[in-house]
Amino acid sequence: MQCSNCRSETVKFTVPDDVSEFAPGNGSAAAICTSCLRVYAVESADDDADLTEVSEAFDVDGEAAVEMALVVGLLSSLALNRSKIELLLERVEDHGVDPMLVLEELEADASLKPSVAIGRRRSQLEQLMG
Repeated sequence: MQCSNCRSETVKFTVPDDVSEFAPGNGSAAAICTSCLRVYAVESADDDADLTEVSEAFDVDGEAAVEMALVVGLLSSLALNRSKIELLLERVEDHGVDPMLVLEELEADASLKPSVAIGRRRSQLEQLMG
């Protein structure tokens, strides 16, 4: 599947039931663009999707990687999605992963052209959660 925003490839991934409410369309599957990082609802996905195809920043615990991909998808509207983002970030931390470090690595990944200013959003999140 191609991204409708930038026409790059996407990686489809399965969304666990306990976080499906945070996925686009509240579904059990989503796709993330390998360039602009937009997250889309999809009908189905592989259980063994490798989000490191998007960025090495997703080289974390499998569930934490999915949760971070969902966070990235919600960053487009921090004001509307603040509570969802905070809950997902807490879950990521429960997996022993530093979500701010993942966002920092995404920001530094030169192969990405995020549709959202990841660094600015990371700073805003640190202020909100600090």
